[in-house]
Amino acid sequence: MNYVAMKMLLGDRAKYLGLIFAVGFSAMLMAHQASIFWGVMRRTTSQIVDVMDASIWVMDPRVKYVDEIRPLPESDLYRVRGVEGVDWAVRFFRGTARAKTEDGGFQAFILVGFDDSTLAGAPRR
Repeated sequence: MNYVAMKMLLGDRAKYLGLIFAVGFSAMLMAHQASIFWGVMRRTTSQIVDVMDASIWVMDPRVKYVDEIRPLPESDLYRVRGVEGVDWAVRFFRGTARAKTEDGGFQAFILVGFDDSTLAGAPRR
């Protein structure tokens, strides 16, 4: 039985090489897609990971993704500060904007706003 299976597999060299190529290419595509997914996840969480001052993030419940511009209302900030065990809580804003360049064009950029008294979320350097 094994002899017949090996004969069917190796009998036609072109089909055998095509099969090996297809399996190898499929494995490479699966690994590639996993690396793309990992890279996208790292980029979307980079702003949160870069701010090492906060151990817990509180967001508006209507926020669907990280880049959505919807700051936490002041009343919710006071509710978070009132929770027992919370040492401090400050607002942090991240949004996109456009600026006019020297040559007259426009450039999109990320605008980061943070609390000026604690400097939580500011760049380390």
